[in-house]
Amino acid sequence: MNARRLAALALALSGGAALALPALWWEPLHLDEAITISYAERSYASIIRDVFVERGGAPLHFFVEHLTLAAPGGIEGLRLPSLVFFLLSLVLAARLARELAGAQAGLLSPILLAVAPLGLSLATFARMYSLFVAAVLGVTLLALRAARTGERRNWILTGAAAGVLVYVHPIAPLYAALAAGTGLIVSGRRPRALLHEAWPGAAVAVAVAAPYAYALAVLRSRYDVGLESGRLRTTAGRSVPEEALHALTPGGTIGALLLLALALVGLASLAHRRPRVGVALGLWLAVPVLFFALVPASTRFFGRYVAPAEPAFYLLVAVGCVAIAGRRRFVAVALAAGVVALSVSQRVDRLTAIHDLGLRDLVSAVDADAVLFSSTGTPVSDRPPELLDDYLELEGRASRQVEELPGIDLRFEPRLREHGRANVAAFLAGGGSGRGAWVFRGPERRVTRAVRRLADDRDLAAERASPTLLLVRSRAPAAPAALVEQGIRARTAWTLDSPADRWTALLLAIDRAQRGSSP
Repeated sequence: MNARRLAALALALSGGAALALPALWWEPLHLDEAITISYAERSYASIIRDVFVERGGAPLHFFVEHLTLAAPGGIEGLRLPSLVFFLLSLVLAARLARELAGAQAGLLSPILLAVAPLGLSLATFARMYSLFVAAVLGVTLLALRAARTGERRNWILTGAAAGVLVYVHPIAPLYAALAAGTGLIVSGRRPRALLHEAWPGAAVAVAVAAPYAYALAVLRSRYDVGLESGRLRTTAGRSVPEEALHALTPGGTIGALLLLALALVGLASLAHRRPRVGVALGLWLAVPVLFFALVPASTRFFGRYVAPAEPAFYLLVAVGCVAIAGRRRFVAVALAAGVVALSVSQRVDRLTAIHDLGLRDLVSAVDADAVLFSSTGTPVSDRPPELLDDYLELEGRASRQVEELPGIDLRFEPRLREHGRANVAAFLAGGGSGRGAWVFRGPERRVTRAVRRLADDRDLAAERASPTLLLVRSRAPAAPAALVEQGIRARTAWTLDSPADRWTALLLAIDRAQRGSSP
């Protein structure tokens, strides 16, 4: 590897790590991360049964998390695997960019990709997406080598790797086909020769992925996939192409249009100079968007579903910068620097927002021997306040955790109230004493009002971890029954202003029922 290539890759890796790493500690848990914890802590056999057999999901990421939640454990064990695979994907994307588009684009592409919003958001998101992107890039590189050498053993290796993709993410067949197709299209060799060489790889891929047929049937039932279902919905109400573009690009609508224009210039340049590469990269952008726009299913489309297409998009952006610059390399660098600045600015704004939440201050404020009750509050983002106590438990900030709201997704938990009452009853029967801790998250005015209402409480101390984060603690150790009573007062002080406070209301009902009064 020459010095320029090494320097560009080092810049990409260091920049990507610097922009991603703080979120590992500052970002509250997402609902999907709670699901990861719930399944990954089980045995390998249980993961296969619960994730693959019962839900039709992909188990490989949960296997990885099973290991890392054991060591190093904590929030690092939960989220570091995604960061490692994100950085690996930058290395693989740099290699792919050089092979497909040449040296200059190969220098710029990993730098652009390292600061791209979707990849950074997934780099500390404890789900399978960073692993999926790295795996798809690996299969694409294997397919290019197999098509270039024409050796059957390389095709067999490619087929095996492509077959394994379905155990990383259920939508893998879409991207496995694009990965293999990239090798076939770019090679430029006669179709008959390629078919003769590649068929063993295709056979191996089908054999390795064969159990996916069962998972696919489960998924079709879960998400009601079929002609009678409507199109996929998006969370923001935009069309699937708009949602995908906004996920891939920084800067809102203007940024999306500018980067799309650069990508289209890059595509036109490749269509002229390297038409086979242009076709392959064009398919990487068009096929996933068309698939998710047209597939009938009763579920939602999320921008992360096109994460494996992000390297192709930013490779086209890099080619567009080089094409506009011509022989004036400084122009290409300036254009790329503008894209980087836009991405970095958006990421810094995001890091500032989650830093100001004060999650690390909350961790420091909660005693390691606290009795931690279920957190709650008023939802202000896609990170439920009801998962704050799970974050604290990951960080070892509780000797006992009373799960009055047991389960993962509270909306779909059967017998939630009964299970919560059973947990409180077990706590009351356990005896002993301790200091309780209750966490609330919500608008600043709600926190201010709760602090004011608890100011004269002789048993409870209310303190802000941040303007939107409140910690209520027992002033002195107390028996379990007294702690439950304190929790009722703490949650009453939060008040119930809207239907969004339904979980706070449920917690009060559970605690009051176990105390012996009416809800």
